[in-house]
Amino acid sequence: MTMPKKSLEPNEANPDEGSGKKARTSTKRGSSKSASKSKPIKRSKTFLNLPLIISEELREAILNGEIPLGGHLKQEEIAKRFDSSLIPVREALRTLETEGLITMIPNRGAVVSMWDPERVRQRFETRIYLEIGAMRKSVPHLTDEELVRAEEVLNEIDRQTTAKGISAFNHEFHQILISHCDNPYLMEQVNMMHRSIDRYLRYYLSNEAYNRLSQEHHHKILEAAKARDGEGAAKWVEIHLREALDHLEATTQIE
Repeated sequence: MTMPKKSLEPNEANPDEGSGKKARTSTKRGSSKSASKSKPIKRSKTFLNLPLIISEELREAILNGEIPLGGHLKQEEIAKRFDSSLIPVREALRTLETEGLITMIPNRGAVVSMWDPERVRQRFETRIYLEIGAMRKSVPHLTDEELVRAEEVLNEIDRQTTAKGISAFNHEFHQILISHCDNPYLMEQVNMMHRSIDRYLRYYLSNEAYNRLSQEHHHKILEAAKARDGEGAAKWVEIHLREALDHLEATTQIE
């Protein structure tokens, strides 16, 4: 397995964390006790965020093909890469397994999941059922500002030149439109399904013809949303996602 080249900076785990100036200032004022107290807090936050940081970097390495299908993820190598123990590594791998990105194989460990058409179909259909319900409930309550942002996001998609960029804005568009479903658990389930099929969506969206079709569907969804028509938006979301699924089911190999 080739690990991502990006290195983990000391403050990367918590971007809002200070640069350490506050602790140094306290020391100068003779308050060494305050400085010593601040260090465990920072380490604690870093430790708690490590599984998230590790899972995010591994997920992106899998999605962009840096770690190939069938690639072996060695826990010791990952722990060394992030200067961590095996505990946060195992937690990160459990997250990726839940998303279907990796498979845990006895006596071998974690490997990147292979192309499985049946699993793709099941996950797509699960996302369809979840998202059309969320869309019906959310769309009537969207604000004008949110709809303006949704349109801006579609314009951003047109400007993207990579599957990663397209996928990121595609996800934001869908997130905006279901943001008022008033059900955080449903939102998280939709997000998990999105992450689990993102590898396949990137493949679909990287095809220029299919990306144009996807954008046509997006504008139909947005048109219904502007009319606060939850049923209409849900109908077009189902058409939209089933079109992507049909394309992927006809695909026998991801290059």
